[in-house]
Amino acid sequence: PLMRNSAITIGSLAALCAAIYRSLDNYIVHNLVTASDSLTAAFAYLIIGSWTGVISGIVFSLVFGKLIDSDFLGIVIKNPEMQRQSFISGSISAGGTLFILLGNQIGDPSVIIALTNLIVIYTILHDILTQQATLQQLFIPSTLIITGGMMAAFNGSLAVTLLGFFYVVVVSNGLTAYAEIVEAKGVRASDSINLYIWRFFWLALTGTILAFTVSLGRGYLDLLWQTMQEAWVHLPWIIATMFFVFLGLVLKLYLKKTQAVSVVLLILSTQLFFAYPITIVGSWIQPGLFGDVPSSAVIWLVRFTGSIMIALGVIRFRKRKLSL
Repeated sequence: PLMRNSAITIGSLAALCAAIYRSLDNYIVHNLVTASDSLTAAFAYLIIGSWTGVISGIVFSLVFGKLIDSDFLGIVIKNPEMQRQSFISGSISAGGTLFILLGNQIGDPSVIIALTNLIVIYTILHDILTQQATLQQLFIPSTLIITGGMMAAFNGSLAVTLLGFFYVVVVSNGLTAYAEIVEAKGVRASDSINLYIWRFFWLALTGTILAFTVSLGRGYLDLLWQTMQEAWVHLPWIIATMFFVFLGLVLKLYLKKTQAVSVVLLILSTQLFFAYPITIVGSWIQPGLFGDVPSSAVIWLVRFTGSIMIALGVIRFRKRKLSL
């Protein structure tokens, strides 16, 4: 297979793809799939994006699947363990994705990616609660990561940073952290391609039910339909985004076959360093591409300092895990 390289190489490629698709997501929610109600806009993109991801994912899998994972021999339906884990992971990820999209509406890609990287906090918390390490042992890396994350996500407004922190770190990362563990079980019972396809199917189904149920209860069903109808014209952008989603997630799942979840998440935290140039260059080429991106040198200095603190915290955490 193509993937004969080291975990660092595969993980870095997955991180690059993740930075690209998160940036495209950010562009789409700021410019293409919009509505007067932010939750409705997020629901509309969740529905269209996820079902586009299912259909395009099947095509991408049949074309590229074997190149990435030699265990992929075709789409499998009858694998109870894989289906159970993909259902749990996909259903949980629907909620995680929704709150990421809400976060995208108030911050640029570098902000959202900085906050998604703080999922490492849950790995630290897991190690402490399961008594694999003590708070004293992990105090320095966790302090560096949390403080660095808040600084890397700063956009000049503490209120916006805190709201983004709640959407992404507390809710989305909290849900996703559990899904990450479940995915590792699923990929070892099958292969990365099949888990990706079925995970996306359950994400789309759960997200659609959630979107229509909540919209109906809020009285926003008409706006949801209208937003979805207006969004179809932007399908090429959504398909392009889903191509990078496919590459990023399949490579991450492939890594989980042989690497611990914590190791995979630590490697993927490098996506933050791809996010900064994408955000800066994109906003320079077309102002407003990612919404209101700060131009203040002071804010960017705070962000860069924060990203370095995250990197140092991740390195310290990795060393601490190895020593333990």
